[in-house]
Order: sequence, then structure tokens, then C-alpha cells
Amino acid sequence: MRTKLLLSFLIFILSLKSFALLEIGADFSYDRNIFGSDRQSKHTSRTWRGSIAAYLWKNTALEINYNDSEDETIVRDTVEYPDLNVSILGQQTTIATKTYGVGLRQAFASRKSLIQPSISLGYAKSFKTTTSDYTIRDDAGGAVSTSVQAPVKSRRDSMFGTFSLKLRLSKRLGIRGSIQTYINAFDWNGAKDDLRYTVGLTWLL
Repeated sequence: MRTKLLLSFLIFILSLKSFALLEIGADFSYDRNIFGSDRQSKHTSRTWRGSIAAYLWKNTALEINYNDSEDETIVRDTVEYPDLNVSILGQQTTIATKTYGVGLRQAFASRKSLIQPSISLGYAKSFKTTTSDYTIRDDAGGAVSTSVQAPVKSRRDSMFGTFSLKLRLSKRLGIRGSIQTYINAFDWNGAKDDLRYTVGLTWLL
């Protein structure tokens, strides 16, 4: 169903090519944070983002976008449970999120400008899968095992907002930095709780 919906939007936008300027963008971000008293734990975040915008008017476009992100947290702290004769040696949690969005993009400068800021707003649907596993030691016998939890899946309807700043490199090619957030409908105070910073390239067709 998600694939059919995405293909329908893609076909619709491509059908506008005869009278609309198309802009294709691809962005990526990577973040790694080491923490813990002995630097033994880490958090890694990766995000891929793609977008297609059809400029139906001079500075206003219909945009569809797709985000694929993965957040992995590895904690290597030992927690002992003497009453049970077991210890938790570590925990690994992975959150994979796929998000599909459709909305409007408003540019605030001419496409001939060196620097071109823009804002996008619209509807987004996210599909999240959370997986966790624990490394457990039997303190009585010393055996170590891994406990894998069943994946937890969820869906979320929300709004997306993106602020982008594009640097024009040539007539068609540009480099873009973006900040994107997902919020519940009109919950503007929650915008700062889920921010993604990406950088990538754009191409005008």
C-alpha cells in the first residue's frame, strides 16, 4: 500500500514535467556519540532523505519526500541483580523509521540567486520498528546469553516541517543543508523534540 501510494505521487509529479520545473534532492546525515564513564557506550544515527518538488508557480512547489533513518544505542554498563543471581552486561536498541510525506515548498529567493532559502510543510506518515536485545550473565555458573525482544512496530500520522538553505553551484546543481522536524498536528512546541540535520545535493530538470 505504501509503495503504491508513493508511486502514484511520483507518476503525478512526473506528469507535470511539461509545464513545471522539477527539483530532485538527496540528503544524508550521520551522527555518532560516545558516552559512559569509560567511553564504553555509543549512540549512532543515520538518515537518508530523498525529495521531488514540482514548481507549479514561480517559487511554490508540490513536494513529496521519503526519509529512512536508523538510530542505534549500545549501552555496556553492568547492572547486577543479586536476588536473581544474574547481571545485565549490556543492551542494544535499534529504532528504524521510514517516513513518507507530501506537502508544499515555498522558496524565498530566485532560482538564479546564489543562496536560496525555502520552507516545506505538509502531511507525513511514519512507520517505526524498535528492536532490543540484552546480554545476560548467569552469576552462579558464569554462562553468558543474549535475550532478543520481539520487535515493536508503530505508525504515526503527523506534520513535517523543513527549513533548507541551498547554495547554487551551477545552473542546475546545488548543495543543500536542511533541518527537518515531525510533530503532531499543530503541536508547534513539540517541533524541537525531533530534529534531523542533513546535507545533500539538488538537481533541476
